[in-house]
Amino acid sequence: MTFKKATNITGIIVFAISMTVYFFSSYRTGSLWDCGEFILGAYKLQVVHPPGASLYVLIGSLFTWVADLVSDNPADIAFSINLMSSLFSALAAVFMGWITMIFGKIALVGREEETSIGQNVALGFAGLVTGLTAAFLSSVWFSAVEGEVYAMSTFFNALTIWSAV
Repeated sequence: MTFKKATNITGIIVFAISMTVYFFSSYRTGSLWDCGEFILGAYKLQVVHPPGASLYVLIGSLFTWVADLVSDNPADIAFSINLMSSLFSALAAVFMGWITMIFGKIALVGREEETSIGQNVALGFAGLVTGLTAAFLSSVWFSAVEGEVYAMSTFFNALTIWSAV
């Protein structure tokens, strides 16, 4: 098994586990705080409270559009925004696992050398533990199941770090 295959398998496992748990624990309707404002802002393409979250509203609009296509129940619009947060949190967990695996490879053999099968398995487990830990931290999980901007922010921070590594 190559390092690339180990990272891909680890990413798929982290995403599948975290997204499944998020799906079943996500709010089916709006929750407290600013969630109702963000859900309605995404649904109607409105400006949310300052400083605004234009990218969140635009991407959320796509999710509400899909919810409108598959259901006539208005509560499903809120659920679609909550699932958007779940998706971005699960992807952030994947990137955190991959970052750990890259740093582990650098620590073991350097950037240019190839790792052995045993090292790839160990790096895979390290990425799995890191990804699932990142997915189920209480503050991350809390943001992953409701329509708030923090899940998307976590995703873009993890994406930036992964790109830099």
